[in-house]
Amino acid sequence: MNLNSIKYPFFGLFKKPYNISFTLDKIFVNRNKDSHKETVDDKSLQGDYFARLLQIDKRIEFDCTCKDLQQLILKRPNWGMDANATPFDLSNPLYCRAIKRRVVKTRDNLLWLDKISYPFKIPTEENLSFDDTIYVTLVSLNNEWFIKHFTFDDTPIDRKILV
Repeated sequence: MNLNSIKYPFFGLFKKPYNISFTLDKIFVNRNKDSHKETVDDKSLQGDYFARLLQIDKRIEFDCTCKDLQQLILKRPNWGMDANATPFDLSNPLYCRAIKRRVVKTRDNLLWLDKISYPFKIPTEENLSFDDTIYVTLVSLNNEWFIKHFTFDDTPIDRKILV
């Protein structure tokens, strides 16, 4: 799986479809063995993938939309389509280096973590404030750290984990 080649936004399903079928200009999925075919794309329609989705009368309803790699890591869909209408199977395990760091400061929607000199931006309009000690598990992809999840557990980690 090459996460570098995904063009965002990414439209995802939490469960990989049972069957994916193609014609010359359409992509269909069956979510499970007994479900009906759902249209994922129709390239005979005008515009980019997002514009084509809006034109399809009875199309698939995606479980999530991810605007960047950070959201893809947090949401963790197993299958989906990127902005170029390229299907991606994300169901295979991906192990990445992970570390855990304590939140040391918050301001607006920014988090500063122990031993990291730059803040992480959280996609919220809320002003973040934590009364308790919170830790963040970070994963490294393409030599960049991304937030995997938040925890109260202070057990240190410095190993590879499943993303």
